[in-house]
Amino acid sequence: MKNLCIAILLVVITMASCAPKQPNKDANERGGDTLAQQKPKETWDDFQRRKDSLWTVFNESTDENEVDKARVMLFDMGCNADWGMIVSTDYERRKARVEKEFQQLISAHPGQEALFCKEKERWENYHEAVLAVAELEDHGSSGALYIVGTLEQSVDLWLASFQNLWLIEQSQDISFPKTVFTSRMIDDAYAAYIQQEDNDWSNFFSDNEKDGMEEHHKAIEHEWQLWNEWMGFRKTVSKSLPKDMRKIYDGCTNLTMRTKLLQLKNQNQGLGLINDYIDSCLLPDSCSDKELLDYPGFNVVLKKHSENLD
Repeated sequence: MKNLCIAILLVVITMASCAPKQPNKDANERGGDTLAQQKPKETWDDFQRRKDSLWTVFNESTDENEVDKARVMLFDMGCNADWGMIVSTDYERRKARVEKEFQQLISAHPGQEALFCKEKERWENYHEAVLAVAELEDHGSSGALYIVGTLEQSVDLWLASFQNLWLIEQSQDISFPKTVFTSRMIDDAYAAYIQQEDNDWSNFFSDNEKDGMEEHHKAIEHEWQLWNEWMGFRKTVSKSLPKDMRKIYDGCTNLTMRTKLLQLKNQNQGLGLINDYIDSCLLPDSCSDKELLDYPGFNVVLKKHSENLD
């Protein structure tokens, strides 16, 4: 998502409008009728037909290379509404791929299908809570991208919760964190995240908007509760699994907790349109377990970074 958002930001900076560019006046004068004959001016209707054709490829093609090319071209010729539709479509396509992999897993384990599906319901409840929190936040023109980003993070957690279990059964190499991540680590990170959100509201919003701050605070606490319910149910599932399968499943749980801890410590700041100085303060996905545990939180790192700039 980060790379996609950076790409979008570049498009925002370099593109002036959604309409096709008009020919350069001086070039017309130099080239005269010859230039006009070589390259006819694209009309608005031509532009729209070309755009509609790209949308058809982007929405319907099963060739990933064709989809990628169409995406780039749509970004180049698009406007805000188009960007929102592109990232939303990408998100739905991504979620569908994860759903397909999940269905393959439960088909291979019919004896555990009921439990796995009940666990998925816990994740879906958590997923809805993530959306509720994001919708209460104001991120201006980056709002739609931010919301999609939070939903993608949630899908990443769902994928982490079962993917390695499926991959190892396909005889693929997998890796798990060596560190054991605990509920206490997640609880501390949630508490710090809520405190920082409250500080932001207190610093940047008026007394008349404190009701919004309280609503947002409660929404995060509800998300936190549903996260704990999801992780708690995974313990129930684990106890019912065969010993060899349980070991991998528990490894998936640990990986999911690590992923969530990184999201919380970054405080969702890497989502939407971001500046270079924000990107430089974020903890990367590739960080070591030690770097993750030592990272004090995005707000702390950003404050120190800003002081150094002064």
